[in-house]
Amino acid sequence: MKKLFFAFAVVLFGTFVCNAAEIDGKWETTIKGQDGDMELVFVFKADGATLTGSIVTPMGEMPFTNGKVDGKEFSFDLDMMGNTIKHKGTVEGNEIKMKSEGGPGGDAEMILKKVVE
Repeated sequence: MKKLFFAFAVVLFGTFVCNAAEIDGKWETTIKGQDGDMELVFVFKADGATLTGSIVTPMGEMPFTNGKVDGKEFSFDLDMMGNTIKHKGTVEGNEIKMKSEGGPGGDAEMILKKVVE
């Protein structure tokens, strides 16, 4: 029975680590802004349940905080000029569906595509 439990625990842990690793890398999207379209690149790195990374914009790179990953779902906060913009998303293969709340243009939904390097 102990061997069966151990084998189950190893498979479960391996599944969690593999799903978390799906988010690692660069992801890009284009958003519509007041001054036209803007390209954004999101850089993600999962380490267990912790998500780190940044967003690269035409104005520079901005690291995010409070990053968490749980299987295919993740969240993080971005401080932009004293305002916290909350992000939540789901990884679906080579695509991420993400929502942001509290941005300068209001809440937004975006689809990110994996950058193949």
